[in-house]
Amino acid sequence: MLRRSIRLASALLIAAAIVSARAARADEPPPIVHPLYVHLPDAPEEDALRRAFTAAALRYKLKPVEVVDVPAPPAPRAPELLKSGVLNAQKIAFGEALRDLDAARAEVATTGGAGLSADELSDLYLYRAIATARADWNAKADAPPTDARTQAYGDYLRAAALAPARTLNTREIPPQALADFARAAAEVRTRPRGTLTVIGSADAQVSLDGGAPLPVAGGISFRDLVHGEHLIRVEELGHVGWGALVTLNEPALDVAIPARALIGLDGATAAAHARRMGARFALVLEPKGGAHAPVGVRLVDANGQERDAVLVTAASEPGTIDSAIMRLDETARRLAQADAQSGAPPPVAAQPAGDLAPPVLLTASPPKAKLTEDPAAWARDHWPVLTAVGVVLLSAIVLGAAVSSDR
Repeated sequence: MLRRSIRLASALLIAAAIVSARAARADEPPPIVHPLYVHLPDAPEEDALRRAFTAAALRYKLKPVEVVDVPAPPAPRAPELLKSGVLNAQKIAFGEALRDLDAARAEVATTGGAGLSADELSDLYLYRAIATARADWNAKADAPPTDARTQAYGDYLRAAALAPARTLNTREIPPQALADFARAAAEVRTRPRGTLTVIGSADAQVSLDGGAPLPVAGGISFRDLVHGEHLIRVEELGHVGWGALVTLNEPALDVAIPARALIGLDGATAAAHARRMGARFALVLEPKGGAHAPVGVRLVDANGQERDAVLVTAASEPGTIDSAIMRLDETARRLAQADAQSGAPPPVAAQPAGDLAPPVLLTASPPKAKLTEDPAAWARDHWPVLTAVGVVLLSAIVLGAAVSSDR
């Protein structure tokens, strides 16, 4: 009889422990928001901003912050196309050379010469002129002009305008090309000169004709430029690069940098990260550019749709990141509650189109409440243990009663 009572008490203990564990898991709220810290390509590490975001996420008991690197835009193809075009021109394969050099010229006109130096940009037009005129080593410098040679002269002028003081290597350039380039350079030196001013964001940097990037700082002027075509390349952290081919034919020309698309984490990718962590929303924090740019905080649902956003203009001031997180976290909970009341099913955790990198989490789970500070919260956090203790006590009472009865 005693053994039977012990087995019964043990079975009751195990069953009660299982039930209590399930009840504890059922009482835990499902994850709502997964915070993402976005690192832009070529951006310096902003430790202060990341620490502020991590600390705020911990204070509001969000899931651990995940760092997501945004991939850099594709590299320009012009450098490889130029290299191939020059090699084909030197091999007298003028058709293949024009194919590659035409493709490089088309890209340069839209990127402002991204990836190419001043001499390389000059080479682009120089070798295109050589291929157009079919100026091989047998072509004489004093030969009568042909339609192809006349057509090529425009590119000789462009090459000379980009590098007015350039001296060509007589061992690499055919005699006819040397003569035509010298004539173009002499003509360029007689042209009037003017000032080109680029106006735009203080955080932007501009390169002129393949030169070194210089800060725009609201507006920057390039003086004593020969009239003709010039290439402008603009780079700004957090923005898609922009370039243009402009023609300077007056004493002064102002070029305003247009609005450009932002580089950031798209909604679909943010949603995929949230779904992988079992959350209904992604809370995305991403810088918008350089030191003077604001910081954006977005709330993206598990379907990739942006539901709310905050633009923090002074992220370094205490409390600004907390205020944005508090607002968006409240929005997320309100939306989740509305979905629950309407009976809408939770988003399906669909597999993202591409493989996501392993998550890099910056915060640990929120600390549990202390008994002396918040007894009710402490009891909720330790509900399984308390239940198990209660079951043990109950079993001891039952076992004691059984033993007494046997006696």
